[in-house]
Amino acid sequence: MLSFLLPKNIKILYTPGYIKIEGPCGSVIKKSDNYTFNRVNSTEGSRLFISSKNDEVSSALIYLYQLVKGQVSGFRQRLRLVGIGFRANITEANTPTKSFIKNYIRKRRESFNTDKSQQVRLKIGYSHESVYPYSTINNRNVKVSRLDSRSKGTLIILESNEYNQVTQVASEIRSFRLPDVYKGKGIYYNREVIKLKKGKRQS
Repeated sequence: MLSFLLPKNIKILYTPGYIKIEGPCGSVIKKSDNYTFNRVNSTEGSRLFISSKNDEVSSALIYLYQLVKGQVSGFRQRLRLVGIGFRANITEANTPTKSFIKNYIRKRRESFNTDKSQQVRLKIGYSHESVYPYSTINNRNVKVSRLDSRSKGTLIILESNEYNQVTQVASEIRSFRLPDVYKGKGIYYNREVIKLKKGKRQS
């Protein structure tokens, strides 16, 4: 059985099979079928004990700690656009929702209404702009912003109260233009550094 000290501004509710964590940055509900929780108040504060039917208590403790940290302070991931003319912009777009698409397929209509959503548009050296749907990010509870005054559109900030979500969205956006090991152009994590390779020399 492992445990960790809970922050004072965190509220935890657990029922058989589920656990709910509430804090200043929001709330999250997760399944906990294989785990048992016990909250004990002591002089140093409230401590949460975790036990499991399996031998995965340590990994469950780390995962639960990340959930608690996300509700207290949240998680942030930065992406840097490195390259001449590389820019990121958030614009509104008319994107068909899933309900309208299903309705269209079922009734075979020629046209259907659209809901306003937003997109992250990336100029990353291609002949066309790469587009990442902002509606996908909203469904994952991830907030996207840019620092125009400081970065002029070359810095994308992702914020979420769940670590797995913010890292997955960052990885998907980064996959549009992975850093080039020869020229150094691409989408980097904030503190990512790569070692450039020397190109082939013409004899």
